[in-house]
Amino acid sequence: MPAIRTGADTITALLETAGDLLTKGMDSDGPLTPAGRARGAAYALRIALEAAVDATLTAEEAGLGTISMRAKLLCLRHYAGPVLAHRVNALWNRLSEGCKYHHDEIGPRHAQVHAWRAAVGTLVAELAAVRVAVAFPQQAGT
Repeated sequence: MPAIRTGADTITALLETAGDLLTKGMDSDGPLTPAGRARGAAYALRIALEAAVDATLTAEEAGLGTISMRAKLLCLRHYAGPVLAHRVNALWNRLSEGCKYHHDEIGPRHAQVHAWRAAVGTLVAELAAVRVAVAFPQQAGT
């Protein structure tokens, strides 16, 4: 799936969508179950984190728009530092697992997704502070 360029407004909207899924309508008899709401919120959070990584790497300008998110996370290690990249990678993996439906698993808990929402908000802010223009290193020598 190709990367989707998103701005800060879209990332904010995704974070709000996740918050709405976690808080609004929990008492209503709507079509979404609590587990469905938690999984949907996890999916919105993962998309927001991916958009923040794309924005940090300026993926389209560097030609990184067509590579997988796992490859982008490897690139992030070089450009944003290993500690921040590790935190982003760990959370992205947890969110990815929380988005998947497994017939023998209950899915992510409401409290767990709520904690992920706070963590994504923090990481999005940290990635926005890093925003670097990706310039591939020049080869030394001749």
